[in-house]
Amino acid sequence: MDGVLRVLVVDDDEEDFLILRDLLADYPQGRFELDWVATLAEGVEALRANRHDVFLVDYHLGPDNGMDLVRMAVTERSAHRPVIMLTGHGNPDVDREALAAGASDYLVKGNIDAEKLARSLRYAAERARQMAQIEDGKRRYRQLFELNPFPIWVYDADTYRFIAVNDAMVANYGYSRDELQGMTVFDIRDADEAERLKAYLPGRAGYSGGAGVWRHRRKDGSLLWAEVTGHPVELNGKACRMVIAHDITAQRAAQERLLLLQRAVESSMNGIVIADAQAADLPILYVNPAFEALTGYGSDEVMGRNCRFLQGDETRQPELEILRRALAGGEDCNVILRNFRKDGELFWNHLFISPVLDEGGAITHFVGIQNDLTERRQVEAELAYAANHDPVTALPRYPILETAISSLLEREGTELSLLFIDIDHFHAINESMGHIIGDEALRLVSERLRDVLGGPGYLARFAGDEFVALVPDATPAEVLEVAEALRQAVAQPVTGDGYNLFLTASIGIARSPIHGCTGTDLLRRAEAAMSRAKREGRDAVCEFSTAQMQELEDRLVLGARLREAVSRNELQLHYQPQLDAGSRRITGFEALLRWNSADLGPVPPGRFIPIAESLGLMPELGLWVLDEACRQLRAWRDQGREGFTVAINFSAHQLQRPDIVQRVREALERHGVPGAMLEIELTESSLMENVDRVKGRLAEIKALGVSLSLDDFGTGYSSLAYLKQFSLDKLKIDRSFVTDLPGDAADAAIARTIVAVGHELRMVVAAEGVENQEQADFLREMGCDELQGYHFGRPAPAAEIEARFPRD
Repeated sequence: MDGVLRVLVVDDDEEDFLILRDLLADYPQGRFELDWVATLAEGVEALRANRHDVFLVDYHLGPDNGMDLVRMAVTERSAHRPVIMLTGHGNPDVDREALAAGASDYLVKGNIDAEKLARSLRYAAERARQMAQIEDGKRRYRQLFELNPFPIWVYDADTYRFIAVNDAMVANYGYSRDELQGMTVFDIRDADEAERLKAYLPGRAGYSGGAGVWRHRRKDGSLLWAEVTGHPVELNGKACRMVIAHDITAQRAAQERLLLLQRAVESSMNGIVIADAQAADLPILYVNPAFEALTGYGSDEVMGRNCRFLQGDETRQPELEILRRALAGGEDCNVILRNFRKDGELFWNHLFISPVLDEGGAITHFVGIQNDLTERRQVEAELAYAANHDPVTALPRYPILETAISSLLEREGTELSLLFIDIDHFHAINESMGHIIGDEALRLVSERLRDVLGGPGYLARFAGDEFVALVPDATPAEVLEVAEALRQAVAQPVTGDGYNLFLTASIGIARSPIHGCTGTDLLRRAEAAMSRAKREGRDAVCEFSTAQMQELEDRLVLGARLREAVSRNELQLHYQPQLDAGSRRITGFEALLRWNSADLGPVPPGRFIPIAESLGLMPELGLWVLDEACRQLRAWRDQGREGFTVAINFSAHQLQRPDIVQRVREALERHGVPGAMLEIELTESSLMENVDRVKGRLAEIKALGVSLSLDDFGTGYSSLAYLKQFSLDKLKIDRSFVTDLPGDAADAAIARTIVAVGHELRMVVAAEGVENQEQADFLREMGCDELQGYHFGRPAPAAEIEARFPRD
C-alpha cells in the first residue's frame, strides 16, 4: 500500500498513544501519521469526518466502551474505515466480542511491537480497501442489472430456472419476482418458440453475444418481440447465463405496418407515384406496378421525370391550373385529366395529389394516386345516351327536343311549328301481335318520319305510340304539306315475317307565336289539335284553332278557380224532388252540385263537371257533396222531417278510393244521420272499373244501411250479368228514353223492358227527365215506381225546397 497511512488513536491514556507513535516512528517499512483523541464522543466525530484510514480504539474509554465505536462504524456503513481494538490484557471473550461486532483486529497493549502493529494496520487498511471495491462492484452491478431499462435475467444453465430478474423484466412481462423464480425460461414462450429455444441452446453454454429475435408472451397473453443478447456468468458457484432482452415489439409492428403498406401500394389497382418535393421540377422517385400497367411506361422510363409527360400535347386543360396551384401551395387536390399512354391512347386520369410532411412540417414529397376513368366515362356516355334516347327507335326523348325548342324560340323572328303525331289504335297491335312486332313497327315508322323530315334532329319519341316533330321557319302551307307527308308515310304498309300492318296517324299542329311562345304551350296545343283529329275520324291532320285555344284557356281558368271553390265557400247543393208514381208523394231528393263563382258568377254543371273530371277533382268535390248532404239531412231531421232519402252521385274515381267506405261512415256519424236516409247513385261505367273491388266496397257501403241506385241505365253497358252481381236497390231509366214518350214506340218498349227487369230483380224503378203530365201517367201505367223531372220541380236550394215537404 503506497502513501501515508492516517491513523487515529482513541484512548483515554495519552501515554499509550505516545508509546504507539514511537513504535511506528522507528519502523522503517511504511509511513504512518497518528492523531489522538481521548473520548468516545471525539472518536465518533472523527469517524463521521472520514479523515483517517484506520482507527485504534481502547476497549475502556473512561465511562464508555470502545466497542460502541466499532458498532457505530458498522451501523453507519463505515466498515471500509477499519477499527482495531486495544486492551490492556488479553481476554478471549473480549476478542470474540470485538470480531463479532465488526472489528478488523484485536491487539493487547503489552504484546505489541512495531512490526506487529504496522502489519495489523496495513492489513486492516488493505481489507477495508478491498471491501470498498466489493461495495463499488455491487453498486455497479445494481446499476447494470437492477437499474437497467432493458429486461435482464439470470437463469441456471442446467435447470433453466430463473435465478435473478431485474425490475424492467418484472414491469415488461407482468410477473412478480416470486412468480418468475418459480418459472423456467421456457415458460415465457409459446410451445413452438420453446421448442426452438431447446434446439438452439445445446453447445452454446460459453457463447457470449447476440442470440437473435425471439417471440415471448407476457403474463396477460400479449405478444412481446425481444432482440436477445446472452452471456455466460457464474453465480454462487453455478454455471448460469445472463440474458439482456431489447423489446422491439413496437419497432417490429412498425416494420410490419411498413411492409403491409408497401405490399398494399405494390398490389393496389390504382396507379401510385411519389415525387420529390424538395428537388427541382418534382422528379418521380417511385411508381407502382399499377402505374406501369395503366400508362404502359416502365419504372426505369419515368424515374427522374416530371409527370407532365403524360399530358402529351394537352397542356391547356383547365384542370391543370388547379393542379399547379395545389402543388405550389402544398395542398391536397383531385382533378380529372386527359392523359396518354405510351402507345398514344387517350385515357381519363382521376388524379389525387397529397403532400407528405416531415416532423417539422416541411413538405418532402408528393403522393399521386391515379384512377383510370376511361371505361366509366364510356359507360356514363352510353347511359346518358340511353337516358336521352329511345331504345326502340333510337330517337331522342322529348326532353332533348324540348331543349332544341327553347333554343329555336329564343331566336328573334323565328316561327316554329310543333307536330304531335299519334299512331291510331296502336295498342291493338301490341295486344294482338305482341310487343316485339309492335316495336319493330314503331322502328320502321320512325325511320319513315325521319326520312320525311330530313334527319333525326327535329324528331323525338314522346311516349308509347306518340312522336313530336319540329318544323322551323316554314309557312302554314308548307307545314301542312310536311304533316300530310308524315301521315302518308305512316299509312304505307308495314310488312314483316308473316304479317302486314296498315297504320294511320292523327297529327296535330301548333305554331309559334300565334299558338304559344313556349315549348309547353305548343306541345299542349298540338296535342289538343291531335285529339280533335281523332274525334273527327282519325287518319287526319288538324291545326290548333282559336276555338280550341279558348277552350283550353277556359279549362285552365275554371280549373284554377274550381280548386279554390271549396275553401271559398262557393259550392252549393240544389235538391230535385223524387215522387211516388202513384200517390205523387215525395219519397226523396237528388242532390245536385252547383257552383256560384265570386269571379265568374254561376257556372253551369255541364261546364265545370267535365273539367273537374279531367283535372282529377271529382273525389274532393264528391266528399264535399257527401258531407254537405248529410249536414242538410241532419238539419231537416232536427225540423222533424222523416220518411225520405237524399241521393248523391259518386264518380268512378271516387268509388276507387280505398278509404271511401270509411269516409261515408264518418260523414253519417259526424252528423248523426241514419244510413237509410242516404242514397248513392252510380253510373254503369263506374261499376265496370275493377269489378271485384267495386263489388266489395258497395257491399260495405250497403252494410251501413245506405241504398244504391244505378243511374242512366240503358245508355252504357246495360249488362244484365253485371246488374245481377251488384246488390242495387234502384234502377233509373235514362231521360233519353223518356223524352219522346209516349209517342215513340221504341222508347216505350225499352222503358217497359227496364221496368220488367228491375222488378224481376226486386229493385225500385225510377224514371228521370219527366217533363209533362202525359209522360208521368204513361210511366205510372207501365209500372214505374218513382218519377223525377222538371214537371215536378226544378232543382232548388234547400231553403226553397223545404216548402215542398208535405204539411202535417
